[in-house]
This record gives sequence, structure tokens and C-alpha cells, in this order.
Amino acid sequence: YKGGQEERGLDEFLADVRAVLETQGSTPMDLMKEFKMELYQDEIYVFTPNGDLIKLGKGATVLDFAFAIHSKIGSRCISGKVNGKNVPIKYVLNNGDTIEIITSPTQTPKRDWLSFVATSKARAKIKQALREEYAKSAELAKEQLQRRMKNRKAEIDEAVLMRYIKKKGYKTVTDFYLDIAEEKLDINTVIDECVEQEQKEKETPEHTETRSAEEYVANIEAKELSTHQDILM
Repeated sequence: YKGGQEERGLDEFLADVRAVLETQGSTPMDLMKEFKMELYQDEIYVFTPNGDLIKLGKGATVLDFAFAIHSKIGSRCISGKVNGKNVPIKYVLNNGDTIEIITSPTQTPKRDWLSFVATSKARAKIKQALREEYAKSAELAKEQLQRRMKNRKAEIDEAVLMRYIKKKGYKTVTDFYLDIAEEKLDINTVIDECVEQEQKEKETPEHTETRSAEEYVANIEAKELSTHQDILM
């Protein structure tokens, strides 16, 4: 804590909280009604349904609160209840709110979550989860492309594929495979164009670009998470 007057204010608040908790028959809702805190302009204090105190930055949302409790809870958060009222995950919290998190086992972190979370912990956990999802999706798409090439008996040199990806304007190989995973690119079209490119290169022996996969820096971040380096999954 910051010390000085602010620290004394926090000590007084915690003493009051302790007094209420020690009162026979008191509940977390009683505690929420009793204390509407304004200790810091840049921080808020909120409660779990069990009355546990959580400190967050001002502007924190239900999703920030969920990640403050546990990363798995944050990743599966679909909504919340603030003081008993249903609210969306982007709802901005206030001092003294009591929050209950609603989760779903099918929920996964979304890219747009980064646009409204306010805490560094939530942002870091969301980015980590997105990187993991990107890596899985890209790897599956790569395997799918390789299987289709094998089925079509299309033996495309890896260096040709790397040049094809660069020619298509992709900054990372992950971006390329993610577009396949999201069906923004048709696999058969990719194979046809790679075969055509390889044939043209064989007809022009002066083509000397032979960059190998080892020259690509492994980095699974994409979109705003990307470091804008060519990569190979």
C-alpha cells in the first residue's frame, strides 16, 4: 500500500470491515450496504459473494474482476451479477459492488476483450490465451493443408510455400494458417496457386531466392499480438 494518509484511511476501513464481520448475523450484503468506499481516485474495492475484498484499478469491469479471481474463471466468464443484478462482462464496477461471476465451459477468450479490460493482469491473461488458441488453430490448419497436398499428390517445396505466403501479403505464417482455419482461404485454391508458382519458378532458373524455414523466427502472435515477423508453425 502507498503509506501516509492513504494507508491510515485503508487501516481505518479494514478495522470497520473487521468490526462488521465480527457482528453476529452480519452477511456480505450487509457489508456491501455499509461501506461505499472512496479511499482512492484511481482504485476501487469490491467484494466477492463471500465478502472477500478485491482491489482493482478504476474503470475495471466484470471481466477484470473474473481474471482477478482466477485466470480460468476469467477465460470462461460470460456475464456477471453486480449487487444481484445481471450485467454483461464489460460492465464497469464501482466501489463497494458485490460481484458474482457467471461462467460457461464452452466460453473462450475473445480478441475484442482487449478493448475494454482495464487491468494489466486481465490483458496479459487474455493475450496468453489468444496466443495458445492461435497456435492450436494454426497447427491444425497446417496439418490439414499437408493432408490435402498428400491426397492430391502435390509435392510443393517448402521454400516455394514460404514465398507464396509472403507474396500473398502475410506478415506471419501464423496469419496464413489462421485464415485457412477460419476458411478465409480455400485449401484447394492455395495448392493450385502454389503448384502454378512452382512451375513458373522452374521455368525461370534465374530465380535464386531460397530462404529456408529456419530463417523464420518462431512467433505465434497474430493481429495486434503480432511482432510482424515471418514465422513457421
